[in-house]
Parts: sequence; structure tokens; C-alpha cells
Amino acid sequence: MTLLSLHPEREPSTRELYQAAGVAAPTLYHHFGTKEGLLDAVVEHVFADYLERKHGMPRTGDLLADFAAGWDLHVEFGVANPVLYALMYGPRPSRAAATADAELRRGLERLAAEGLLRVPVEDATAMTTATAIGCVTMLNRLHASPTTSWARDVRAGLIAQITGQPRDEISQEQAARVLLSRLTLQGKSFTPAEAALLRQWLAVLANEPGTEQIEPAPQTPRKGPTR
Repeated sequence: MTLLSLHPEREPSTRELYQAAGVAAPTLYHHFGTKEGLLDAVVEHVFADYLERKHGMPRTGDLLADFAAGWDLHVEFGVANPVLYALMYGPRPSRAAATADAELRRGLERLAAEGLLRVPVEDATAMTTATAIGCVTMLNRLHASPTTSWARDVRAGLIAQITGQPRDEISQEQAARVLLSRLTLQGKSFTPAEAALLRQWLAVLANEPGTEQIEPAPQTPRKGPTR
């Protein structure tokens, strides 16, 4: 496990494994059969630690929010442990992958019980696993952060596909840009100065260039009702 922590980007050789363990090669083969057997045991051990963290995550009561949080943790695990993840979901059956599939299926069954799935649980399980593997693989290939915008879009697309309910986080900047693009103040009870100030504030929230320091626009006094 130490070798994989030191070099998470590559699979260690058999020599490195038995030298790091301080044993001869026959001892390694006696206990684990093959190098692959040892790596499987390491993957299972590390994944068990991951599951313990996942089970300790607080539940929000919102099943879709909890599903999204579980996805994020899974992707973070895959990016932090690229070789382990590749071994886990490689061509050889992995006990850790089987455990992950069972965990995922239970979560999706809860969604189905609440009427939140629009596809069968088995299909949703396969779609989620395939999407996660593809996302993690590309993130590792590009050496990208698991929080990169396109990875969030992948998650949002998956949730929309299996539930029919778009559930993605929108940032403050995105919300401000959307509001700016759609804002119509005609017929509202804003003075021109107030409307200009609102647009300026939204521009700051949207991080638009040239809006870091804004002087408030002069207020036009409201006219009181005539009596």
C-alpha cells in the first residue's frame, strides 16, 4: 500500500512489492498466490477505508443530494488512487468492485422506492458505474481536478438521465450571469439609479471584467404620493 501511495500513477513491480514487504518472492506467492492476488488484497483494504468514510457521511434527507455527494466521493477516490481504481475496474473481477456495485444498487433502490428513478435499478446501476469509470479515467488522463466543471456536468447529465430531474449546483457567478441576461426592469418600481445599481451588483457577483470596484450610483429620490 505504501508503494501505491508513493507512486499512485503506476503499478509496482513484483520485486518492488516483496522488497517493500521485507520478504522473499516465495513468501509473497505463498500468501497471495500471485502479484495480482496481493494487489487485489490491497485494493480491497483501501476501498474498505473509503467505504468507512462514505458510511460516515451525514445524510441530508434529500436522496438526490446524497446520491450526488456519493458520486463526488467516488470520483475523488478514483482520482486520488488511479492505479488502484484501474485495478478495481480492470478486466479481472474485483471484490472491491463487486462491493461498490452492491452499495450503489442499494442507494438506487432507495431512489426507486421513492419514485425518483425513471429507469430500472439494474440499468441505473450499469449507467452510473460506466459513467463514473469513464469520468475518472478521463480526469486521470488529463490530470484534472475532480471538481472541474465538465466533471460536474457529467454528474448532472447522469442524474438527469436516470431520474429525469436535473439536479446540479449552480454557482453564484452562473446565477448572476443568468439573471443579468434575463433581467427586465421595465414596469418595475425601480428608479433608473436603482436599476443601474442592481445591474452593477449583479455584474460584481458574475465576476465580469471591470466591476471589481463599484461606486454606488446616485440615488434619485422617490416621489411621494401627492395629496
